[in-house]
Amino acid sequence: MTTSADSRSRGRSLRQDALGVGASTAIGIASTAPAYSLAVSVGLLTAYVGAAAPVVLAISAVPVILVALCFRELNRAEPDCGTTFPWTEKAFGLGIGRMVGWTTVMACVLVMSNLAQVAAVYTYALLGLDSAAESRLAQAGLGTAFILAMALLAYRGIRIAAGTQILLLTVELVALCWFAIGAFREAGTASIPLSTDTGEGAWAAAVLVAVFLYWGWDSSFSVNEESRDPRRTPAIAALVANGVLVVLYVVVAWAAVAYAGTDPLGEIADDDFFAILGADLLGTTGGKVLTAAVLVSALASTQTTILPTARTMLSMARRDAFPGQFARISAKYRTPSVSTWVFAAASVLIYVTLVLTSDAVLADSVAAVSILVSLYYLATAIAVPVYFTGELRERVVQRVVVPLLATICFVLVLVLAVSDVGRGPLIVVAVSTAVGAAIMFSMKPPAEGEGRS
Repeated sequence: MTTSADSRSRGRSLRQDALGVGASTAIGIASTAPAYSLAVSVGLLTAYVGAAAPVVLAISAVPVILVALCFRELNRAEPDCGTTFPWTEKAFGLGIGRMVGWTTVMACVLVMSNLAQVAAVYTYALLGLDSAAESRLAQAGLGTAFILAMALLAYRGIRIAAGTQILLLTVELVALCWFAIGAFREAGTASIPLSTDTGEGAWAAAVLVAVFLYWGWDSSFSVNEESRDPRRTPAIAALVANGVLVVLYVVVAWAAVAYAGTDPLGEIADDDFFAILGADLLGTTGGKVLTAAVLVSALASTQTTILPTARTMLSMARRDAFPGQFARISAKYRTPSVSTWVFAAASVLIYVTLVLTSDAVLADSVAAVSILVSLYYLATAIAVPVYFTGELRERVVQRVVVPLLATICFVLVLVLAVSDVGRGPLIVVAVSTAVGAAIMFSMKPPAEGEGRS
């Protein structure tokens, strides 16, 4: 049986065969916002684990890649643009599926405010408008304009969105490589060897930061219905994206530690280390290029956060977990219409509220978002053997061993993180979960005979 939303989406589906491996990979990498993520995280990582920051980044990629393999297995069976939501819904039922879908949406809403804020402040800084960069009203106005502009690009079609991502990502990668090469050259060979000495380092907190750094690759799976060969292309793209990110993150963090040393980086843990070190290392022009790279990174990730979240909401509407209007697809552009604009509007509302009322916009957002992301990664890993109940012997490694290892990793990360992070992130997670539970379970379940077969 199918819902009315399912019937509508058959007649008006997302644009098929629009993305190849290259475009899908670019979306996966750009969604992580490499330049922005490194800018706000390397100092924090160094404060936690010292010179071992590059090693922590390499090790932290292991559970992330394990989860990517879980995504690959589930997508192989059911390439749905809602990804984690439909898979956990089929494994555990509509109630848990709804909560996992809500967790995904809330993580994206929280990070949107952070990205819009960075894009606004960096634009003013790049233009030399220091007074505007410090004005909350000016920040709110420009950040809102950026969210709406990126939503428009996402709405106008997946090919336009992918082309934009390839262009912006190229700028990011060139700037980051320029920084790494310059830092290694200035540091000299004596400062280059990697260190595993963390002293009294807070490994759990550092790994949580690393989860935030890598988060975004799953956007390659969110555009699966628009990809060529939906069962294979997203998985290849996500794994390639993770491979590129591991190398990029380790090299840039290594270069930063070699050039600046652990103490100076630790002292600027709450700031953007590119803004502080870039001009000294690369000169005024180089510093501006790095500033532009972080700005571009935030803008690119703003767009690629809208893409997967709108598709998650669309998928939830198809399966009666969201109101049916969210399943509407533009006849002209073949993109989610209501979902895209409602998510953009919600992001603007929360962003403006935070900017105008908070002294530190989402000061705890990295930890809070990382916990939410770890929760839905954990749910996805646990869902694999349940989803394939009765079919485990066919692919034991992919459906039992890999999900078990991923589950163990993220359970450990979450247990250690809860005992290590401050109260702020936990309050954000608790409130998000409570609000989600109230909304999700207040919705009327589908009547008998109206569900899917």
